[in-house]
Amino acid sequence: MAISKISAVVINDQMDKKQVKYLNKDYSEFKKNLVDFTKFYFPDTYQDFSDASPGSIFIDMASYVGDVLSYYTDNSFKESLLAYAEERENIVAIAQGLGFKPRLTSPSHCKAVLSVLVPADSDGNLDTRFLPRISAGSSFGATTQFDAGTFLTQDICDFGNSKNRTVQTFSLDSGTSLPSTYIVSKVCKLVSATEKTLQRIVNNPTKFLKIEIQDDNAVEIVSVVDAEGNTWYEVDNLSQDYRFEDVVTNILGSSTAPLYTIKSVKVNRRFITRLNRNNKIELVFGSGTGDLSDVYENPDYKSVYDQQYLQNMTNVSLDTLNFTNSDSFGLAPANTTLTINYRVSNGLRSNVPSGTITKVNNLITLNETRTLNGSDLATFNTMVSSITIINEEPATGGLNNPTTEQIRQAAIGFVNAQGRIVTSTDYEKRILSMPSKYGAVSKAFAINDAGISDIGKFQDEFGETASIDDDIDYVDDSPVNNNVNLYMLGYDSDRRLTILNDEVKRNVKKFLKGYRMMTDRINILDAFRVSIGVNYTIVTYKGFNSYEVLAKCSDSIAKYFDIDDWNINQPILVDDVLLQIARIEGVQSVTNIDIVNKYQQRDGRDYAPYSYDVSATGPNRSNNIVYPSADPCIFELRYPENDIVGTALQWVEYI
Repeated sequence: MAISKISAVVINDQMDKKQVKYLNKDYSEFKKNLVDFTKFYFPDTYQDFSDASPGSIFIDMASYVGDVLSYYTDNSFKESLLAYAEERENIVAIAQGLGFKPRLTSPSHCKAVLSVLVPADSDGNLDTRFLPRISAGSSFGATTQFDAGTFLTQDICDFGNSKNRTVQTFSLDSGTSLPSTYIVSKVCKLVSATEKTLQRIVNNPTKFLKIEIQDDNAVEIVSVVDAEGNTWYEVDNLSQDYRFEDVVTNILGSSTAPLYTIKSVKVNRRFITRLNRNNKIELVFGSGTGDLSDVYENPDYKSVYDQQYLQNMTNVSLDTLNFTNSDSFGLAPANTTLTINYRVSNGLRSNVPSGTITKVNNLITLNETRTLNGSDLATFNTMVSSITIINEEPATGGLNNPTTEQIRQAAIGFVNAQGRIVTSTDYEKRILSMPSKYGAVSKAFAINDAGISDIGKFQDEFGETASIDDDIDYVDDSPVNNNVNLYMLGYDSDRRLTILNDEVKRNVKKFLKGYRMMTDRINILDAFRVSIGVNYTIVTYKGFNSYEVLAKCSDSIAKYFDIDDWNINQPILVDDVLLQIARIEGVQSVTNIDIVNKYQQRDGRDYAPYSYDVSATGPNRSNNIVYPSADPCIFELRYPENDIVGTALQWVEYI
């Protein structure tokens, strides 16, 4: 028995000293290492390593399991990295964890003109009693061949306000020749959206209650109200106790006092929105802690910093909004019914042309009609029924669900910006991450403006510097690098590039105000689009159908020039286009490839209205690269079905 114990100790000691390799990654490496391990440590126990031996079966199975586990370990690690993840669900989850909010769809915005027939008073003047006040949320429709959805007024349209209002005589009284009816027009702002309502009965309180919006094209949550009339507020994160609101302080409109002041409102009834794994908008409520008071409080400046900041100023960032966070995650709704009002939009289809929004669906008037008698009330109703609408500019900014790669790139840029705008890339990414309810910018490019107004100087014959005019003292201005030019474009309903209207641009300007540096001055401009075409000639191998090869080549070129993959100021690498064609099966050689310019004056349609020299011998092409213009532009293959022209020659073998 003593010898047996000694042997066991020796064996255990040998087992403890066995060397295990952890660098194996695939099946063959696992198997080779297991065989070597067995031969080295068990040379007398097992010696048959042929494929037919029973022991090899267990080695193969262990190698198989190791290979599978190794794959899933690598894949899990890869899917945890934003730059390398492939699953859309993982990319969205990582992006949201970093603070970026992907959008399902974006509505379009535009301005429209509301017109109404208003009667005159006995003196022939406009009777202001019958001027309508149209409420925000009044809906209108577009006369298009597809369903563009409805368009809602964003603000109150008050015809009693003379600002941006035009008044014209419509008809004259036959007896007095005085005006009897006026046509009054006023501009209003529209957004493509349809409001919907969802009700959810909540019984017992649930920590972090989740409510999913079933619509795939939801844009924003308008309001959440419970059965007791309490409002629940959307915040950036559930630890945010306060939200900023504008409070009117100067009713009389003094020129010195501000009209609004910012107050921090404590909101314990709060929620956040995010995309869930079903690619649906989900509302997440609080955990149940906190008190019931929603009160105005002034933020305490002392809570902006803490001891950690004072002790280690180089490693701890100063967050001026620390006072808006706490350990409470808000109340959890219980024993009530939540009424959720939200908006949906038709995305790209809502980018309708000008002159198509002409249908009045539902007018909501705010006029006080209880003081009108029966005759005046009938006149008022006639006036309301005469209201018409037309959009004099196209609705732009609508966008469908972004692709997985678009979410990834936007999130990477959002993280790199770190909540501030310093570089030109920061501006571009911040614009592309603008909430969808303000309209979608499809292409953005930012560039600094040196602002140099230097006066040219020259040296006289004595080598001294003199002014151009010796009688005038010129000032040599230093460059001012705080002017930022933002060039932007959007998509129309057919996903072709178009100019954004002024409403979307104003939304961008307001959106950037909270992020830009104080010294930056922003200029929002329209980027130029250059319409191009591709002409090419190929030689096909014998035995291949020339028409089929040409079709595949044209499809490959169209995919290469997919507008989603192109940015403002991106050059065309002609050699890359050539490679796209050469990779197609059946192509023996590419004998010619030419990038041509398309413009309205020569080619018609809605190509770019100006020409741009992209020829091989032109000034904008060098070393098979077509460079964009100094004024930022983007190359667009607008009509691939017509703008790609290919010719196929049959390869002939001579004997």
